[in-house]
Amino acid sequence: MSLIKNRASILKHHKFQSVEDSLDALEFAFKNCSPEKLVVSSISVNSKFGITDINGEFHGYPLPRGKSILVISVGKASEKMLNGFSAKMGDTIARSLLIIPKGYKIKNTQQLGLGKVSIIRSSHPIPNRNSLLASRILVRELQHLDDIELVVFLISGGTSALLVSPIQGLTLSDKREANKLLISCGADINEINIVRKHLSQIKGGKILRLLNPKRKVISLILSDVVGDNLSTIGSGLTYFDESSFADAIAIIKKYSIFENRSDSMRNVSGALTRGLKTDEFETVKSREFKSLSVDNHIIGNNLMFCQKIAYHLKSRGYHVDYKGSEFNFSMNEFSSFTKLIFDQLQKDNTAVLMGGELTNVISKSKTGSGGRNQEAVCRMMELMDQLKNSDCSVICIGTDGIDGNSNSAGGILSPSTLKYLNLKKLNVNDFLESHNSNILLKGLHSTINTGYTGTNFNDVYLFVRKT
Repeated sequence: MSLIKNRASILKHHKFQSVEDSLDALEFAFKNCSPEKLVVSSISVNSKFGITDINGEFHGYPLPRGKSILVISVGKASEKMLNGFSAKMGDTIARSLLIIPKGYKIKNTQQLGLGKVSIIRSSHPIPNRNSLLASRILVRELQHLDDIELVVFLISGGTSALLVSPIQGLTLSDKREANKLLISCGADINEINIVRKHLSQIKGGKILRLLNPKRKVISLILSDVVGDNLSTIGSGLTYFDESSFADAIAIIKKYSIFENRSDSMRNVSGALTRGLKTDEFETVKSREFKSLSVDNHIIGNNLMFCQKIAYHLKSRGYHVDYKGSEFNFSMNEFSSFTKLIFDQLQKDNTAVLMGGELTNVISKSKTGSGGRNQEAVCRMMELMDQLKNSDCSVICIGTDGIDGNSNSAGGILSPSTLKYLNLKKLNVNDFLESHNSNILLKGLHSTINTGYTGTNFNDVYLFVRKT
């Protein structure tokens, strides 16, 4: 069964071999980078409990005795990660806490073993009361570990919004407004998470302070951030953080967020200013972290996902130019860069591939319907005109299945997109100015719809020419 729900419609309206090959390559990557499969393949159980990380390094631990593991699985890939861990370590799990985005459908309840799993449907990308509830339940679990020998965190993208615990002086509404402003102002994920960590009682490693320093904690992590920075993934829930309250304030000032004169932003300003005067709410630093018995292991990332795409396309006879997984361009920078990529597409059987996460500035009065991947596709329509007589396509997709505030994962661009654009006599700029990329692409039969994929490895940008 295809992960891409509207695959048949895409192939009906975009009758190109490049399109079919691109969709096949994406499906291949999703299948082979399933969070469940990655967790299973990373764990070995012999005389030791072993973890092999993404770099192939083995980390051995004593086998837990009996049912003595507490598992905390949080993020967009949390169900699949928990399924994978249960498949290998089910006999040793005392209990589990599964925190998933609201709207995500649990498909494997029998394997989860609901008798020992507490499930919380939280909120993403904007936190809500369930995000507060999830944090409270997590804190409660960590305060009752008499029967627990090992705490395992399974962390994937979306954790920052799914777990919210505001510092003293802040409300959920304050954090919601700060979050909305941060994700729409052009700040990158590292900057966003520096602020998030300093507005939280549990992020930036602070949750570890609830535990006995000798308590063994292991985190298996799927990276959804450019550069795989452990202090940024999930706002560094179980890792140290070298940023400060001063850094958080500098980021707020850089993007003029303090100019928003709402009560919430005044509360945020006050909380950050108070944080400068005390170490009480500061994040865990490396010296403190080294005194704890905590290990973090990345077991999947965008590079791995792109490698699977490249492998599949090469098997179809394409020359693949993989440009890396660390593209953190602004939308304007990306638009300029793609001009060079279209020059490469003058050659037959060529594929250009890269991964990362674009940043975009959204006006509060023009939120529209769409996301960064669909907007990137719309911005390239003019460039596609030079290849309108070729078998070529472009796909920009969020691997989590949700692009921005739309129900689409991303968009596809082919000569057929231009045909529909001209038939309907639409002006692309009108849609770009209102950030309505999803509305435009729907009308051009050029969205990609997957729903929540249970995977989250940033975004993928794939350019393919067959003939």
